[in-house]
Amino acid sequence: MSFTWLSCVVLCVAGGQNALEIANPRATYGYLGALRPKDAGALPGEAVYFTFEIKNLKLDSSGKAFYSIAIEIRDADGKLFFEQRPYNAVAQNFLGGNSLPCSAHVDVPLDAKPGAVKWKVIISDRTAKQTAILEGTSKILPPDFGIVRVGLFADVDSRAPMSAVAVVGDSAFLKFSTVGFTRDKETKQPDVQVSLRILDEQGKPTMAKPITGKIDTGIDPNDRWLTNQFGLAFNRAGRFTIELSAEDRATGKRSKINYTIRVLPLE
Repeated sequence: MSFTWLSCVVLCVAGGQNALEIANPRATYGYLGALRPKDAGALPGEAVYFTFEIKNLKLDSSGKAFYSIAIEIRDADGKLFFEQRPYNAVAQNFLGGNSLPCSAHVDVPLDAKPGAVKWKVIISDRTAKQTAILEGTSKILPPDFGIVRVGLFADVDSRAPMSAVAVVGDSAFLKFSTVGFTRDKETKQPDVQVSLRILDEQGKPTMAKPITGKIDTGIDPNDRWLTNQFGLAFNRAGRFTIELSAEDRATGKRSKINYTIRVLPLE
């Protein structure tokens, strides 16, 4: 669901020590991905993921929780921009504890109107008859050239999302798209260059040169997203920052995203 928020508040509608609660809300690049900056909005064409934890769901005798999620997003005038009506779900508590991780997302249309938005997530415990509400505000940016839809995947076909925590020996694919690019008037082709470099914890590049690529041929005239990916292999433990950059060479416009990742040693 969600855009990067400017502020948020959690409302728990049920008294008592074990009231239903929405905790640790955060906007991420892709499912369980790296954190998005808190002070940035979303470009039209973006897919923004929102991750949080539901606490104190009532479990039945087999450890199952029955709950629903509803989402509302409204523009500055209060007009409904996006709505997901209550969606019933069932979760199995395998490891014990009282916390259930959840993630939702929304695709921002390319023709979305720029401006402030207000969003609301409503969680209902269908067994305990309790409800918790998470609310916040954000913004849709004016259309422009930029990198969107960044996500880390375990497979080349982007079917298995991967968290921003890996293990030495893992490999992954960082998938992304660019929007707002220009096209040559005659060939109708874009001229976009992309690059990737990785910095260690001291801010030093891990490779002598960035990995680069270009998108300037074979693009359908109707395509409004240019999608690409870089393959990664994690050969040592540490915390790293992946710098993903793109340039529209026809206009000189640039975009950059930092994707932080932690690589754990094998045990």
